[in-house]
Amino acid sequence: MSKKKEFLNSGVTKLAFSFDALDPIRQLYYDILDNNLHPSVDIGIKAHEDYSDEFKSVSMRWYFAKSPDAIKIFRDVLDGCELALSRDIIGKSRNTMRVVQANIIETIGSYPTGRWHSDFHHTKLGTNESGTLLTPLFPFQPYFGGLETTSAHREEYDAYDELATVHKYQEGQGILFDGTSTIHRTQSYKAYPGDKRILVCWQFGCTRDELQPVLTEVGENNGDPMFFHEHDYA
Repeated sequence: MSKKKEFLNSGVTKLAFSFDALDPIRQLYYDILDNNLHPSVDIGIKAHEDYSDEFKSVSMRWYFAKSPDAIKIFRDVLDGCELALSRDIIGKSRNTMRVVQANIIETIGSYPTGRWHSDFHHTKLGTNESGTLLTPLFPFQPYFGGLETTSAHREEYDAYDELATVHKYQEGQGILFDGTSTIHRTQSYKAYPGDKRILVCWQFGCTRDELQPVLTEVGENNGDPMFFHEHDYA
């Protein structure tokens, strides 16, 4: 089965790529920690919401692109390796399927059972109009949690757990899923207090003119800006 057909049928597919291709994003992460970013590379930071008592002890941060030069780092890495296939898998045209948001997700220590959700939920966004790609940025401990997805439909809340599948993260493999229709969550796991589980996340949207206001609204809701301009590498 082709990757595109698998994505359309199940809402999830996986792509192999060279782990070394992530080096520019690793350097970006180091520069963030060292407070050594170029002035044009604007990175925002947001923390995990404490929506239950279990999450009061969770240390989770998103380092997200806030400027064109910041999103360019993520786009250039993707377009320069096998992960570029993502833009052909999602949607109908790679010319309008673009990385509109990107971030580094850092979790320190353990993670409890989280909420099921979708990344780009909007009544005017349909299946195959958005996507999320996740992959480890650094060597991944075997006890770290993977990605849980469910084949249940959005309104079938009681079936989410029963129809769940766990996708284990691997170095040099990206997990691509539909940003609107694939309900998912982080798999819970126990880790040592200082362990860092770090993922790279690219988020794709169909940037046709009529969908840009919809995506802008999604971005306002999740706190990240949206970037609609063309990729340097078409």
